[in-house]
Amino acid sequence: MNAQSQETIEKPVTVVFFGISGSGKGTQADLLERFLTGKDSGRGVNRAEMGGLLREFFKTDTPLAKRARKIVEAGGLLPSFMPIFMLAEHLNPIFHGTEHLILDGVCRRPAQSELVDEIVRFYEGDNLQAIVLELSPAAARARLSARGRVDDASEAAMTSRFAWYEQHVVPAIKRLEELGWKIHRVNGEPDIQTIHKDILTRLGLTL
Repeated sequence: MNAQSQETIEKPVTVVFFGISGSGKGTQADLLERFLTGKDSGRGVNRAEMGGLLREFFKTDTPLAKRARKIVEAGGLLPSFMPIFMLAEHLNPIFHGTEHLILDGVCRRPAQSELVDEIVRFYEGDNLQAIVLELSPAAARARLSARGRVDDASEAAMTSRFAWYEQHVVPAIKRLEELGWKIHRVNGEPDIQTIHKDILTRLGLTL
């Protein structure tokens, strides 16, 4: 094994990302994935982004996929078991518990936090951390509007998303904390690289 492929991080880390729409959690999850891949290439990094997993699942056109897609297209909420089912299905053929694990969009209700905790501990994960990107609604609105997408930029859509986050996701974060996860509240206002460096510091990772 050459020097570049050696594991340089003591143990695999599991990181769940949280943040209101527009907070940049997808971007920060990307940067963390790249960092871990470059820093600890011998271990491997597994990332589960729920939006992407669901989009791929809908293409399968199974009875469950059809029913779930119908709910989403009608603007409804998927039942709590769906993200957990998607995560378990994603991990089953590829995850051994020795890799770093990055999760985005999985723990959106307290019940989901409990099941994600159960899954990770099943794989003997114990370096359990969460990044909460904190951003004011005003700043989030400005970012979403700048994207130029109608579904993101409408005032009604943004207000609904922010309210849903407070009602469901904030309690999900609290539940992870109760279960022993370390919660890092990171200022989401600065530039992308400043936030990235802050996240690495909070996670105990070095450049």
